[in-house]
Amino acid sequence: MAETRIHAGAARLTLAAVSLAVAVACGLGAWQMAAPLSAPAIFPFSETFYVRSVSARQPQEAVRWAARATEVAPARPENWLLLAHACHTADGYLSPRVVAAIRRSYAVGALSPNAHEWRLAYVYTNWGAMPRDIQISARNEILTYSTRGAGKAYLRKLLAMTTDPDARLGLGALMLRRQAEDQVRDFETRRNSAR
Repeated sequence: MAETRIHAGAARLTLAAVSLAVAVACGLGAWQMAAPLSAPAIFPFSETFYVRSVSARQPQEAVRWAARATEVAPARPENWLLLAHACHTADGYLSPRVVAAIRRSYAVGALSPNAHEWRLAYVYTNWGAMPRDIQISARNEILTYSTRGAGKAYLRKLLAMTTDPDARLGLGALMLRRQAEDQVRDFETRRNSAR
């Protein structure tokens, strides 16, 4: 009997200790997510590292936090774009590591809705310095993104802020292509519904 009471007491204490540890871990995780700049970075949340990179005062610190974000969530293209931006700020030009990060963002999420606008703006702002493969990826992204209403609206803004003549011409041509395809599709739909 006494032995059973001892085991039951030990089990209750163990359960209480595990419950307390889980509660503390959940509290620390919630604190880190709610206040990523002031809470200790105990858990490998890419969101925490993302915010710390964006808020970093020194370029190399921003690169370090962005690299951590890509390490813990390598399948998120926005983390690779953050790394590209941080590296561009640190290097002062479109360096090989910036290009590598942009390529990686396309490799992991060429059609990610979380990356379209930032990536397209970045590529089109630096169009003349971008390698051909990235330019082609951006064009393919535009053809897909332009199928959505929000994409069409954004691409009009992108065209207005693009200063490189070749980039403007290419973007304008892609937008005209999408408009013509939409008109043909609408015509076919109306024709088929009239039958």
